[in-house]
Amino acid sequence: MKVKSERSISLYLEWFLLLFFSGLLSVLFFVVSSFVIEQQIDRYYENRNIVQKHNEKYISKLQRYVSRQRISSEELQRLDEWISHNRLIYIQIRKDGKWVYFSDFSMDEIQSEEYDFSPYPSDSYYDIELSDGTVQVFIMGMYSYNAYTIALVAGVIASCLLFLVLTMFGIRRKIRYINQLSRDIEILEGGNLEYEVYALGNDEITNLARGLNAMRISFKNQIEEIECLTKTNQEMVTEISHDLRTPLTSVLLYAEILQNKKCKDEEQKQKYLEKIIKKIQFMKDLSDRLLEYSACNVEEKQVRTEYISSHRGLYEELSDMCHYLEERGLKVKADMQWEKGQMLVCEEYLIRILDNISSNILKYADAQAPVLIWDEYYEDEMCIAFENACINGNVDKDSYSIGMRNVKMMMMEMDGRCEVAQTQEKFRVCLRFQYKKD
Repeated sequence: MKVKSERSISLYLEWFLLLFFSGLLSVLFFVVSSFVIEQQIDRYYENRNIVQKHNEKYISKLQRYVSRQRISSEELQRLDEWISHNRLIYIQIRKDGKWVYFSDFSMDEIQSEEYDFSPYPSDSYYDIELSDGTVQVFIMGMYSYNAYTIALVAGVIASCLLFLVLTMFGIRRKIRYINQLSRDIEILEGGNLEYEVYALGNDEITNLARGLNAMRISFKNQIEEIECLTKTNQEMVTEISHDLRTPLTSVLLYAEILQNKKCKDEEQKQKYLEKIIKKIQFMKDLSDRLLEYSACNVEEKQVRTEYISSHRGLYEELSDMCHYLEERGLKVKADMQWEKGQMLVCEEYLIRILDNISSNILKYADAQAPVLIWDEYYEDEMCIAFENACINGNVDKDSYSIGMRNVKMMMMEMDGRCEVAQTQEKFRVCLRFQYKKD
C-alpha cells in the first residue's frame, strides 16, 4: 500500500531551502555585525587622544630610524624605505616654513612654493632631529585599517560558522528522525505491531514512515485474520468432534439391541436399522465437514433455515430422543401441546442440538427423577424446554460448556435463542424458535 502526503515536499527542495535560508541569515548577520563593528571602530578612532598616542608611537619610530641612519635634510628621500615598511603612515616634513618631503609623491622646490597646502591641526606637527637640524613633521595614519581588516576576517569566519551551524542543525534534525525510524523498525521487528511509527513532516522520509505504518496495520490485520480463521477452524473441529460422540453412542446402543435380539418383531428390527442408518449418515455428513475444516477450507457457513410444521419438525426427533434416553435407563415425561404453526429451523442443527442435550442429560441427570420435556407458545416464538434433576445437586460447568456453547451458537444462527437456568437441584434448557401460527 503506497502512502503519499498530498502536500509532500521533496528532500531536494528541503535541502535547497535549508542552504538558502542558512546562507541568507549568514549574510544578514555579516552585514549587520560589520555595520555595528565599523560604527564602534569609527567611534573609537574619532577620539583625538587615541590618534595622538598612535602618532607619538610612529614619530618615536621615525626618530629612531633617522638617528640610526644619520639622515640629513638633504637626504630625506631615504625615508621612503621606512615609509615602505609603514604603509599606514603618511608624513609631510617642513623646514624653515617650506615643505621639503611628502611620503606619497616627489615635489621640487618650485612646486612646493607654488602648492597651497591647507593648514593642519597644530597637534599633528612633531619635531624631528635630523643630523643637520630640526624639522617639523606632519603625520597622519590610517590606524583603523587593521581594526577593519580584523573585523572583516572575524565577520567572515563568524558568518561561515553560523552557516555551518544552521545547516548542521537542519541535517541533525533529519538524522535524528532517521535514527528514530530505525528504532521504530527494530520495535516492529520485535513483533510489537501495536507500536505506531512516528511520522514527522511531509517529505520522502515521512512518506516512508507512513508506508511503514500502513504496512504494520495491514500485516497486523492479516495476522488477526489468520488467528481468527485458525480459531474458527479449531472451534469448528471441536464442535463437530463433540457432536459426533452422541450419535455414535446411539448407534452403539441400537446395535447392542439388535445384537442381543431384544426386538419384538421384524418391524421393530427394521425400525432400529433405519435409525442406525440415519445416524450413520448424519455422522458421515459431520465427518465430511470436519475434513473440510481440517483442510483449512473454513468458509462462511450458509445456514439453510426454513419454516416447517412444528409437529413434523420435532415429533420424530423428540421421539427418538425420548426412546434413546429410556433405553439408557432414564425416565422421560413429555407434555407436548403441538399447536398448529410453523417454526424456523435448520434440520441438521436441530439434530445436533437434541443430541447435545441428550448427551448432557445422560452425563449429569439424576436417574431417579424424570426428565421433563414440554412446549410453550407465544405470539412469534415457540419454546421447547428440557429439565432434569442434577446428580448430587451439582453440575460441573466445565464439562458441559462445549455442548451448551454449540447449542447456543446453532440457535443463534437459526435466529433463535438458547436459555440455560441452573439451581442446586435442577438444570433447565429452553430452546426458543421463531414461530408463525397457522
